[in-house]
Amino acid sequence: MKWLVLPAFWLVYWGVCFLCTGTDEKNLAGLRSYPDEVQAVVCERLGKDAPGAKSIPSILLGNLLLFTVLFSALGLAVKNAFPFGSYLEAFWYFLLLGEGLGLFDLIVIDLLWWRSTSRIRFSYLPDAAPYQDPTKHIGSFVRGIPLFVVIAALSAAVVTLL
Repeated sequence: MKWLVLPAFWLVYWGVCFLCTGTDEKNLAGLRSYPDEVQAVVCERLGKDAPGAKSIPSILLGNLLLFTVLFSALGLAVKNAFPFGSYLEAFWYFLLLGEGLGLFDLIVIDLLWWRSTSRIRFSYLPDAAPYQDPTKHIGSFVRGIPLFVVIAALSAAVVTLL
């Protein structure tokens, strides 16, 4: 039963992505995940009002903290109803949760939905062509693979120790 939480979590994640798009203001929050061509147009248009770039280490650290807390809280909630038998069982659960989320994000959200929906397009750049380059999405997925291994290890430790 605790395995049914995984696809539900992924769908909730997609819902958050959906709700965080749809207007120029909302789309600006994720500007750095857009192809370079789109970023250049937006930054040229907004000038110094464009969101600044964040370093990859700061993004990774932020995601490490966010997902470790989120997975640990989810694990503690699931653990009450369906206990984990061991640290390894918890680790594999969180690893599947994280890597599954990364793969779901890449394939379903980024490659299928994001590139084809008009919700993510800026009003002053409505043509779909500049949004099609998947390089940023693939790079995020690849960086997420080892990140979710660490998150799984930390979350499993939290859940088995508490």
